[in-house]
Amino acid sequence: MNKKIQGLTIILFCGFLGGFSIFNLFTEQRSFSDAENRVLAQFPEFSWKRFFFDNYTADLEEWFTDQFIGRDTWIGVKAASERALGKIENQNVYFGHEDWLIGQVDIQDLTQSQKNIAKINAFAEQSEIPVSLMLVPTAAEIEKDKLPGGAYNTDQNVLLDSLEDQLTSVQIIDVRAALIQQKQRLNSEEALYFKTDHHWTAFGAEAGYEALMSAWGQTALRPGLDFTYQLAADGFKGTQYSRSGAFWHSGDPVWTWSYTDPLTVQVVYDQSQTDTSLFSLKRLAEKDKYMVYLDGNHALAEIETSSSSNEKLLVIKDSYAHVLIPYLAPHFRSITMADLRYYRLPMSELARQMGADRILLVYSVDNFCTDTNLSLLK
Repeated sequence: MNKKIQGLTIILFCGFLGGFSIFNLFTEQRSFSDAENRVLAQFPEFSWKRFFFDNYTADLEEWFTDQFIGRDTWIGVKAASERALGKIENQNVYFGHEDWLIGQVDIQDLTQSQKNIAKINAFAEQSEIPVSLMLVPTAAEIEKDKLPGGAYNTDQNVLLDSLEDQLTSVQIIDVRAALIQQKQRLNSEEALYFKTDHHWTAFGAEAGYEALMSAWGQTALRPGLDFTYQLAADGFKGTQYSRSGAFWHSGDPVWTWSYTDPLTVQVVYDQSQTDTSLFSLKRLAEKDKYMVYLDGNHALAEIETSSSSNEKLLVIKDSYAHVLIPYLAPHFRSITMADLRYYRLPMSELARQMGADRILLVYSVDNFCTDTNLSLLK
């Protein structure tokens, strides 16, 4: 009797998989998953060479997995089930209180950070231009009160203290106190970080901007007086949403702002694409609405402004800088942003060509500890 039940179970299971495989063949293939924010595998073209020598069956399995009917629904159901059973994270994203999705920061190996520190110190020592560095803590530190019980993260305060003590040749812009003060000022509809994404928001970057202006001996512009926020979009579902499978989340608001005293800008991306705004509003129609800030990732972004200042700023950065730089635009005649993931020419030469008066490095602390591209800093 048991053998009959086992046999029936096997037949039903094989029939289930076979049936879905046939359905998948006749269902329109998706090229991209908005929920997961990634390209999906397509049906692999068959050839005997690929079958015998190129692991064709693995490609077929990947296609079946990616194109499985109702894939996004199944992923969401799985994540919801695990959360209901008491699991506190999925894919290294914690299910936090008040619908927060907070990425885990677990930095055990500091080998790369030591290399980055040495490279930055050497670069700053050789530079005739003053160099400043801003390392931004993530939500796992500043919003740790939102984490579920039992969540583990590297203590970013201890880590930042250690890193900043070793960065002896640069001016450190410590944003922690400014972020905590800003958090106390915000209302319930505002946040320092996106609940569904790994970046800080316009309000978090405003705190970073204030810390930067204070360190540089300048006066920061005031919200409500010198600039006004506008709700640009709602329902932004970022990287933590895609990674965690928490597809029930409604998403985050995205804010832009305008200046009381009109500011004219011209932005040239990668020496080819031109814009007259610091905010790429067309990006709000896309899944990654964070790209509204200076059009997302580019190797080079060159900003010319109508600022009364004659100073020029070179920013070497990761994507945390994108929402920060629009605050700095009124204070500089020219700002050039370089991303070492894509831009390979020497930063010292770029600074000389543009006539930079200051150099600013902006990185999230977790990215700083793992980024291998700072080895190209020269």
